[in-house]
Amino acid sequence: MRRKFYFIVMLQIVLSIAVVHDLSFAKDPINATQSSALTSVISESATVEVNKSRIDELEQKIEDMKHENVVVERSLMTKIINTGILIVIGIIFFILLKFSLKKFEDFISEKGVIRESDQTLRIKTIVRLFNWIGSLAIICAILYMALENIGFNVAPLLAGAGIVGLAFGFGGQYLIRDLINGIFILLEGHYGVNDIVKIGEYAGVVESINLRITVLRDAEGRVIIVPNGEIKTVVNLTKDFSRAVLSIGIAYKENVDRVMDVIREIGKEIRQDAYFGKLIIDDLEMQGVDDFAESQVTIKFRIKTLPSKQFEVARELRRRIKNRFDELGIEIPFPHRTLYWGAGQDNEWFRSAASNIVKKAPLEK
Repeated sequence: MRRKFYFIVMLQIVLSIAVVHDLSFAKDPINATQSSALTSVISESATVEVNKSRIDELEQKIEDMKHENVVVERSLMTKIINTGILIVIGIIFFILLKFSLKKFEDFISEKGVIRESDQTLRIKTIVRLFNWIGSLAIICAILYMALENIGFNVAPLLAGAGIVGLAFGFGGQYLIRDLINGIFILLEGHYGVNDIVKIGEYAGVVESINLRITVLRDAEGRVIIVPNGEIKTVVNLTKDFSRAVLSIGIAYKENVDRVMDVIREIGKEIRQDAYFGKLIIDDLEMQGVDDFAESQVTIKFRIKTLPSKQFEVARELRRRIKNRFDELGIEIPFPHRTLYWGAGQDNEWFRSAASNIVKKAPLEK
């Protein structure tokens, strides 16, 4: 660049000398050779001036491009930093949501009770639903703002998503059915967290429920995930209260009234128990003789308990009834079988062989 500048200065000096000579030539006659040389010098000087202006323009454009590159680099770095800040803010909101809902759930939990009230369990169900919806809302909001910050036009994307959603409408009808069914399950309170339910052929404790699925855990610890749209009939075994229903078989020789009195007495004893008395809501209800079976008389009774405690109370009742029946000599029958060998001649050899075996066998003392 300096060489070009020096060259331009030299040309200007030559041009000024030529002008001085021109003035002297005005007094003296000039020949044709000197006139043509002066004309060429002037034209070259004009060309140099034009090239200088072009060089200045190019230099200005180069400076502008450098400035634009610096601005673009700074803008890109700013977008990356802003996007990182948005992600960090989203993570903070996500943690705050989890923490606040957990604290609220601990706050409404009933301490020192065998089973929490239905209202508390329903509030916990709604809290877990808010956790699911809030997490989804935070993710969508952060994703939207990050794309906007990068410079991605989200409006056409949303319009395209609507078209794609319409295209997949027939395939997504099951998802929509799950969501609608989940809304009615939660609003109407069919069941909630910690309820014991039977949905179709599956049964277990409700671990979680949201708008799309219901998660059960059965007695063997297996997790069962049921889409809400597939739920047609629900059997809730712990709605408001439960009942332990038992059927006890006794031998035909036993006095039925005496046996029922013994069972009522056991029901009063378990009602006064320090632990099981808290699980029982009402006295034992004797329903009487329920069936005459092949080898037993079936006596049926039931007792009202707290929700989900019917199984524990029923096991304790069976244990006490078995021990009391053994003390009183009340027989709980078991199936007997009598073998008939037949009366034909073909079976005569079998009967004689069996009787010889019986005669040879030692008699029990």
